[in-house]
Amino acid sequence: MNPLKKLAGEAGLYGLPSILGRLLNYLLVPLHTGVFFPAQFGDIAKIYAYMAFLNIVYTYGMETAYFRFTARDKLESYYNITFTAVLGTSLVFSILIYLFAAEIIWLSQISVEPYIVQYLAAILFIDAIVAIPLAKLRLASKAKKFAFTRMSSIVLNILFNLLFLWFLPLLAENGLVSWTSEKPFDISYVFLANLLANLSMVIILYKELWQAKLMWSWEKLKPILVYAFPIFLMGMAGIAVEQLDKIIFEDLLPIGFYEDKTAKEALGIYSATFKLSIFMALAIQAFRYAGEPFFFSRADDKDAPELFAKILYYFVALSLVIWVGVSLNAELIGKIFLSSPAFREALFLVPILLLGKLFFGMYVNMSIWFKLTDRTYYGIYISLAGAAVTVIGNVVLVPLLGYTGSALAGVLAYFVMLVYCYISGQKYFHIPYPMVKIVRNIVFTGIFIALYFLLKPTDIWWNYGLGLVLSLTYIGVLFLYERKRIFSDKL
Repeated sequence: MNPLKKLAGEAGLYGLPSILGRLLNYLLVPLHTGVFFPAQFGDIAKIYAYMAFLNIVYTYGMETAYFRFTARDKLESYYNITFTAVLGTSLVFSILIYLFAAEIIWLSQISVEPYIVQYLAAILFIDAIVAIPLAKLRLASKAKKFAFTRMSSIVLNILFNLLFLWFLPLLAENGLVSWTSEKPFDISYVFLANLLANLSMVIILYKELWQAKLMWSWEKLKPILVYAFPIFLMGMAGIAVEQLDKIIFEDLLPIGFYEDKTAKEALGIYSATFKLSIFMALAIQAFRYAGEPFFFSRADDKDAPELFAKILYYFVALSLVIWVGVSLNAELIGKIFLSSPAFREALFLVPILLLGKLFFGMYVNMSIWFKLTDRTYYGIYISLAGAAVTVIGNVVLVPLLGYTGSALAGVLAYFVMLVYCYISGQKYFHIPYPMVKIVRNIVFTGIFIALYFLLKPTDIWWNYGLGLVLSLTYIGVLFLYERKRIFSDKL
């Protein structure tokens, strides 16, 4: 089978739970923006930002290490060793979080009850112990079971959210059950729903979990940890680029910057707008699930560099379609998914946020070079550079521009990571990326989007219609231009 067709097919299967799941989860945005105030939405965003860091801590690069060592040595024991390590450390971490919930609340300065933090301890534990079994499914190309596992958790999460935040309150309003029906609702229901949904993954993966044998071999574990540690640091720095702004935003925004809202409310509005960049994140996530095993399996192929170059080109082409489609229809999408007008004030940031995600997707694609050459320490350098730009950018720009500063800081951080990765990668693992064509396409598309925002009609319905027509026109032109070459041997 044509390798590009194989990758596209696997990306679709592996990305299916992420794409459908995140789209379905996006249906919760109207619910959450309808039952929570912007300040509460800000609290939820901040908690999930902390959880993003902790997810990296809990797995500390072991998924990628499992891929690398199993693909290289073809030994089943690596599954048992990596699973045992993650199980042991996750158990310790979650017990500590559970016992010191009150102290964690004080340190993080989030106004929630201790039992919410205890929910998080359980959620993080489950996410961690299923990580290696899910990686095993990916390595074995069992994409259907992988997709079913992820989708089950996502669908149940949605159903539990609807149960707690819509159906039971509806019954309570009619006197049928005893349940709160007064808005705003308690945000703890969001995390309880997450916990209950996560339990489904344990049930579905019982076979993989049961087959895992507790095994300890320091001789085998040590090189795994050495390989994984840079991946862990890279992950932490990468999450800092993506999520740190939500943690530090309230502290950086000057008092009274927005006359009609507090810093926490501004964070909630920014976080709701940030969710529109999810459409670009979907493509990146699908690519990561299918791409990493694919690249490792093709690493020794003499035609690998040319194939990798072609993959990047068409990944960018797909990302540009998303950039145009979401940017030109941001107001329509915002009208549909953001229930309260208060959450739509920052929709002008959508093209900026999507551009940052585009750069990040290119970086993810290019970063395979240091994983294939075992120079994972470069991932640390690159990610730390991005994290530094994130911190400096937010510190400088947020006091001047508010949440616009956070969006711009993200774009700058991802751009620095992309350039750093490309330059260093060409030195150690040369891949003939068609950068002139890629840059040309990005610039052309950026100009196209900018002109639309400058010239778009003031009438809301004309605006909706023009956005849809121009998006479809762009997709049609791109398809006609690329269709003859997409699965050919040349770019």
